[in-house]
Amino acid sequence: MPDSSTSKQVRLGLFVVVGMGCLLVILYLLGRQQNLFQSSLPVQADFRNVAGLLPGNNVRLGGITVGTVKDISIINDTTVRVSMSLNKDVQPFVRRNAVASIGTDGLVGNTIINLTAGRGPAPAVQAGDQLPTHEKTSIDAMLATLDVSNQNLVGITAGLRQVTDKLNDSKALWELLGNEQLPADVSRSVRNAAAASAQLNAAATDVRQLTSGVRRGRGPLGYLLTDEAFAGQIGHAARQLAGTSDTLAATLNGLQRQVQSGGGPVQTLLTDTTAARQLRQTMGSVAQSTAKLNQSMTALQHNFLLRGYFRRQARKAACEKARRARDSARLAH
Repeated sequence: MPDSSTSKQVRLGLFVVVGMGCLLVILYLLGRQQNLFQSSLPVQADFRNVAGLLPGNNVRLGGITVGTVKDISIINDTTVRVSMSLNKDVQPFVRRNAVASIGTDGLVGNTIINLTAGRGPAPAVQAGDQLPTHEKTSIDAMLATLDVSNQNLVGITAGLRQVTDKLNDSKALWELLGNEQLPADVSRSVRNAAAASAQLNAAATDVRQLTSGVRRGRGPLGYLLTDEAFAGQIGHAARQLAGTSDTLAATLNGLQRQVQSGGGPVQTLLTDTTAARQLRQTMGSVAQSTAKLNQSMTALQHNFLLRGYFRRQARKAACEKARRARDSARLAH
C-alpha cells in the first residue's frame, strides 16, 4: 500500500513537471513570436485606415516576418498611428525610406503590415523613426467601384437589348442581309474604287513628272517658265506694246481735238449730211454691182466653154480642204 501511494505521487509529480515544461515552451514560443525575449527596434507609421489590423499581427519585409504590431492609437479623425516592434537583427536591411502598407496574409488571412524598400539610398532605420506609408485600395472602395460598374453594365445591357429588339423588328435590315446581289455589288464598287485610285495615282505621277520637267526647263511650258531670253523678249514686246498704246492714245486724242474743233475729215464724216447721203448711195451702187457680178459669174459657170475650168477649180479646192483636215487631225494626235 505505501509503495502504491508513493508511485502515484511520483507520477503526479512527473505530470506536473512535464506540464510546467510544456507551458514554459509554449510561453517561450509565444514570447519569441511577439519579440519578448530578444532586443527589438520600435518604429511607427501613420495610416488613414488600418482595415482590421490588430496588435500582435506580423510585420513582413519581402515576405519574411521581421516584427510585430505593438500598439494602434488614433491621433485624429484622419490619422491612425501604428507602433511596430522590429527585430534588431533586420535593422541593416530596413531603410528609412521603406514604405509601409497594409495587406493580408494570403487571400483571407490576418491583416499584416508589409514593408517595401524605397527608391534610392537611405540610412538604416533607427528607434522611433516614422516610416512613409502607402494607402492601397480597400475592399470597401473596390466594392463601391464594382457596384457603380454593375449599374453602368445594367444600363449598357438595357441599351443593347433595345438595339437588338429594333434590329430584330427591322424588315429592311434582314432584306438587306438576305440580298444575294449585295456582295457582288459591293465587290464591284470596291473594284471600281481601286481602279479610280489607280487612275488617280497615275494622274499624280504624270503631274509629278510634268512639274519635274517644268522645273528642269523641259517642254514648252518649262521653256516658257524658265527661259530667261524668252522672258526678256516678253518684256521687250510688252514695252513695245506700251509704246504703241501711247501712240494710239495720242492719235485718238488728236482726232478728238479735230472733232471738237470742227475741222478735218472726221468732222465732215460725222456731221455733213450730204457726205453721209453720198456715202450711202455709193455703198448701194457697190452692192448692186456685186450682185450683177455674181449673176455674171454664175452664167459663166454654166457656159459650156468654161464649165470644165470651174470644175477643175472646185476639185482642187476640195482636195486642198481634205489635205488641211488631215494635217489638223495629225497635229491633234
